[in-house]
Amino acid sequence: MRVIGHRGARAIEPENTLRSFRRAQQVGADEVELDLRVTADGALVVLHDATVDRTTDGHGPVAALTLAQVRALDAGAGERVPTFAEVLDAVTVPVQAEVKVPEVVPLLAALAADLAGRVVVSSFDPAIVAALPGFDRALIRPDAPPDAVAMARAVGAGLLCLGLADLGAALRTDCRAAGIAIDAWPVNDPAALRRAVELDVEAITTDNPHLIGDWL
Repeated sequence: MRVIGHRGARAIEPENTLRSFRRAQQVGADEVELDLRVTADGALVVLHDATVDRTTDGHGPVAALTLAQVRALDAGAGERVPTFAEVLDAVTVPVQAEVKVPEVVPLLAALAADLAGRVVVSSFDPAIVAALPGFDRALIRPDAPPDAVAMARAVGAGLLCLGLADLGAALRTDCRAAGIAIDAWPVNDPAALRRAVELDVEAITTDNPHLIGDWL
């Protein structure tokens, strides 16, 4: 079962920063998850929210700020908002890149030849997943609908990131029969981890990659 650090090791480090991703790798995460947005001048940056307000000392929409403006902000503990390229240079583990907006798609597609095999592209938006065939792809759902396998097949996703609370044994069986892997989320406490282990999922996404080993 692969352990994926959600926005790095966000329970103990500023989320979506180089410090967080390095820490996740350091404590044993097999993979890191991050969020991609585009600045006003067309740079791929790693930020979850549509605005910089929650995770930095700045204000305003990411899409309205230039890369220089975003980089001038403190993202926590003196960290800066990283570019996608900087994260890829900072860690050696695979990366799950969640595409937050359609504007990311052409920029990411241009990198497919270099990043295929290292980066899994994911999104809640099925159209975004379908638009990036050069990558391994994951469809994210906050729940675990009975037709999840059909949804994954429709967009070419080999991985389903499903809400653990709604995930049952029947869907687990269907996914296995279809050759589609499951990344269960969120797995942030021992009870959730126990449930994921019982379901024998291929991966879990957690804010606490530093604790998973002890809980296991």
